[in-house]
Amino acid sequence: MSDLAVKHRATIKELDTDYMEQRQQELIRQAKRRKGLYRRLGFMGIVFSVLAICCSVTLFSQRADINDKRQEQQAAAEQLEQLKNEEEQLLRDIANFQDDEFIKEIARRDYYLTLPGETRINVSKQQSSD
Repeated sequence: MSDLAVKHRATIKELDTDYMEQRQQELIRQAKRRKGLYRRLGFMGIVFSVLAICCSVTLFSQRADINDKRQEQQAAAEQLEQLKNEEEQLLRDIANFQDDEFIKEIARRDYYLTLPGETRINVSKQQSSD
């Protein structure tokens, strides 16, 4: 019986040792997997962070460009309005200069010309002192 008891203990000891070795190998494998997982997650985090930074830089630069273009558009619209007003004034001047009465008035006022038979009288304004 004692031989059987020793064999039994040796067999149990070997089973425990095999189990412990398998368990140790499994724990080592899990640790390697976990380490690899952390590395992959870290790498992916860095990649996504770089992509997010690039996207935000692009977004902000495009927003600044859009604001600049809006200001340029507003300035161009104001200039267009001024040019339209100037064009209207020039068209009125063209119409006025085609009118004979307007030309006579300008000639009398600016060049002191008179029609035949007219006499020009200059009346100066006097300042009253109080």
